[in-house]
Amino acid sequence: MSRLSIYSILIFFFIVNVCFSQTKKIDSLRNLLKNANDTTQVNIFRGLSKSFRFQDTEKAIEYGLKSLERSRQINFTKGEIKALYDLGLTHGMTGNYPESLDFFNKCLSISKKNKDYLYIKMVYNSLGIVYKRIGDYPTSKSYYLKTLKLVDSLNLTYDVSSAYSNLGILYDLMGEPDMAIESYEKALEIYKGPDRKKLENNVQTNIAIIDFNKENYKAALDKFLRRQAYAKKQNDKITLCIGYSNIGACYLNLGQWDAAETNFNKAFELAEQLSLKQQIPVIYNGLADLMLKQRKYKEAIQYSNKNIEALNSLEGSFEQKREAHQKAYEIYEADNQLKTAILHLNKTMAFKDSLMNETKVREIQNLQIQHDVYVKDREIEANELQLTLLNTRVLQNRKRMIYFIVISILLLLSASLLFFRYRSKQKSNALLREKNSLISEQKKVIEEINAELEKRMLRAQMNPHFIFNSLSSIQYLISSNDKKRALIYLSKFSKLLRQVLESSININLVLNEEIELLKIYIELEALRFDNSFSYTFTIHDDLDIYEYEVPMLLVQPYIENAIIHGLMQKKGSKHLTVSFKGIKDYIECIIEDNGVGLTSKTVKKTAKHPSRGMSITAKRINALKEFSNQELVTVQNLENEGCNGTRVTILIPKN
Repeated sequence: MSRLSIYSILIFFFIVNVCFSQTKKIDSLRNLLKNANDTTQVNIFRGLSKSFRFQDTEKAIEYGLKSLERSRQINFTKGEIKALYDLGLTHGMTGNYPESLDFFNKCLSISKKNKDYLYIKMVYNSLGIVYKRIGDYPTSKSYYLKTLKLVDSLNLTYDVSSAYSNLGILYDLMGEPDMAIESYEKALEIYKGPDRKKLENNVQTNIAIIDFNKENYKAALDKFLRRQAYAKKQNDKITLCIGYSNIGACYLNLGQWDAAETNFNKAFELAEQLSLKQQIPVIYNGLADLMLKQRKYKEAIQYSNKNIEALNSLEGSFEQKREAHQKAYEIYEADNQLKTAILHLNKTMAFKDSLMNETKVREIQNLQIQHDVYVKDREIEANELQLTLLNTRVLQNRKRMIYFIVISILLLLSASLLFFRYRSKQKSNALLREKNSLISEQKKVIEEINAELEKRMLRAQMNPHFIFNSLSSIQYLISSNDKKRALIYLSKFSKLLRQVLESSININLVLNEEIELLKIYIELEALRFDNSFSYTFTIHDDLDIYEYEVPMLLVQPYIENAIIHGLMQKKGSKHLTVSFKGIKDYIECIIEDNGVGLTSKTVKKTAKHPSRGMSITAKRINALKEFSNQELVTVQNLENEGCNGTRVTILIPKN
């Protein structure tokens, strides 16, 4: 079974039918042409071109060129696109593929400029067909895929089932049957046209041929039988003839001899009735093979001779002739007629050589066509590039002239202004430099003042907070009628207040003075709480407390927290330790108590009544961070180390 013979017969009868139907149409169009003008004339020329396409290609091209010329004369872009497309089709049918591609590419260029997506799609599909015919399968595939991508990317409603069908044929030619079947099925899935049954049956036939070639004869038979039922409804005798032949071949390979012979005979009757000279040898070959497999050598020889005789009357058909003599060789060898078998074997080899020569000639022709196409494409690209360069040069010359005129005018105007503004600019620039210098100095001073004010503000907030706490303690002692302790507390408080007021103009204190203030504060707190806790101060030898300055009362809120929230919440012995130590660029202050530690209760209490002093101190710590990139305050719960209490470590930058 040969796909080539099937397609050739179908195309032949299609052309014959078209020719008869077009004759009347041509006469009608010629009569209309006498009184036509403008776009009507363009459309009539185009109609005549299409009508002559299957009868006289020279006239078809002549009318196509007239349609193109007239479209350009009246600036009818749509007519020009259609004329170029039709000329591409006509040249493609004649095998003049370089000219065909030339017209298709021109059509594509104009269609893209005018965003005519329908003709862009049609040209892509046609380019795929042309490149398939010249054997350039990769390029053919790329154009089919461009068709699909165009419609998909722009969400167009155009039918692309033909592109998928063409892809299926291409994949089959490329030896990729699975991809071919997938493309055929996709064509069926998306087709929304009026003649769906026809498409389904054509696709079924193509898939059946693929199944047959893959020796999946049962699947092929099922599809051929469905196709045959549709052909009977359409009374398509040519398709019925080919179908019976294909069905017979399937039954033959499935070993159902009677069914195979019945279908071959039906095919033969229709072939003789329709004078299908190409199909008759195919049927004879099938019958000869059938008889050989049944060992009916006499009948096999008769059908084999008829096959060879029928093929001798046909031009070309080297592959069929080779197959016929190969089959004759097999029959005579099986019948032990070795002399005749060798004769047919020699003829098989001769036709094989002829076929190889024919194939080589066809390949050379295809290569020549591909070369011509390549040269044509290069010429088109070169012409387009040259035209683009010429247009660019014209535009550049125009732009240069305009720029020259504009620049000349601007230069004249600028020259007249520059001289008068030159001296005034010199004076103004000098003045601006002085002002900028003054502003920069003032800005620097303002920034320093702002920083100083911010520190003073935070310290000013800190002092009232401390004084308020101390006065509250004195009030508590007086209300408790503890006059002695109240007087002692008041004496120490006045001493502390005096030191604070004496250093009020300073933001920072020498570390020694800061430690003295902290000692007085702790003494006051010890008096306040009836000396219920003990405390120690430790100053390490490696720290010079007279060398460095620290922010005033920075540490005090952490000591207050340790006493109030740590020690006073505990029963039993209570002890507070404050130590200062020098480490590299920092003064390390550690405040440690053996109180209750960071329990959930103390955390909740602190969250419910947040310390004003601590929030202010947090801002002061943030202000110190500009001198360091380390974490300056860390809090540890000593419960994790086997004892109760809290340790607060504060790093104060020495700078």
